[in-house]
Amino acid sequence: MAKVAVNGGPKTIDRTLGQPWPIRGEAEEKAVVEVVRSGRWWRGGDPENCQVAKFEDEWAAYHQAKHCVAVTNGTTAIECALKALGIEAGDEVLVPALTFVASATAIALVNAIPIFVDIDPGTFNIDPDAMEAAITPRTRAAVVVHNGGYPCDMDRIAEIARKHGIGIMEDSAHAHGSEWKGTRVGALVGMGSFSFQMGKTLTCGEGGAIVTNDDELAEKAFSFHHIGRMKGRPFYEFHRVASNLRMTEWQGAILRTQLQRLDDQIATRTRNYSRLIDGFKQIDGIEPIQLDGRCTRWSFYYWNFRYDREAFAGVPRDTFLKAAAAEGVPVGVGAHGAPIYTNPVFQHEGPDRAPADYTRVSCPEAERVHRDVALSISHRYFLGGVEDMDLILEAFAKIRYNVDELKE
Repeated sequence: MAKVAVNGGPKTIDRTLGQPWPIRGEAEEKAVVEVVRSGRWWRGGDPENCQVAKFEDEWAAYHQAKHCVAVTNGTTAIECALKALGIEAGDEVLVPALTFVASATAIALVNAIPIFVDIDPGTFNIDPDAMEAAITPRTRAAVVVHNGGYPCDMDRIAEIARKHGIGIMEDSAHAHGSEWKGTRVGALVGMGSFSFQMGKTLTCGEGGAIVTNDDELAEKAFSFHHIGRMKGRPFYEFHRVASNLRMTEWQGAILRTQLQRLDDQIATRTRNYSRLIDGFKQIDGIEPIQLDGRCTRWSFYYWNFRYDREAFAGVPRDTFLKAAAAEGVPVGVGAHGAPIYTNPVFQHEGPDRAPADYTRVSCPEAERVHRDVALSISHRYFLGGVEDMDLILEAFAKIRYNVDELKE
């Protein structure tokens, strides 16, 4: 008789793991009611004394940054930051090949040219050596993504930025609260952006933010998000061609309550992923990504780990995924799909298409990792007890022990 569930054997996990997301309660309800009763539903009239401004102060402090500008979503946060960095039409901006499409399309939306860079197969983050090799006289900046919340090698990236005089925009949409050498990501070099979309580890449904330690960049970001206004100047005086990217008071109030939950949630996830790492030592073919001691806190949107086909008796990664799903493990491949340049928008030139010909672009490691290596589990499944992790380990061990059934 079959042992693995995908072949008709008994299922290992027959209940939901983790917690429903988002976690909410009376605090969020009270915050929204207070905004309703205040009659003040936007930040525009008094931008320095409102829920959004209070959240900006709290988020900047949380990420050890001097400044925060809250905006409509994570994509516009990248756009706004790139404008503040002075990115103009025709400038080249480096971006990792394996991440969410918005990390690249935001570059195109400010009329710059995304240049795709291969990844480090050990961490799934941008490869600093490949990044430096991609720099040309037209390169003005790089969008570096903390994939799954695991920090990039920010020491090497900062060195490259200084050497070549390029700006750095940390896309921290996956990394709320992650730390590099004891300092939280976002304002480590230049500017950083966050997303507060529904699934993120800090959420208000939609929303985003920019953080920086640079006074001039902060002033520009504020102006670009506030229709070209400048702090301290008359309300109907405009200094830049800019859009309205203001966050609403509802979102600011929700984020302030959600932020009070974040540290406890990170601690629970850390306890649980540590349990998985210990358990993986007993299962050939499944392993954590390469962990760097300079990462002093890993707060993740999805938890990346690796599949080794050779060590797993030659069974293809996608076959393992089907077996894991049948056992009740909510495992995916992270990174939101194949390398960005394989999307239709980057494979066809023309109106509303990509700004260059990407049909011959190839990032071999990004393609291989997406096809054969990457595994991930969403953050919400790490918000239960350690017994949930034990069930996941039990399912993986069962598949590995009965791997011959998958080969057949």
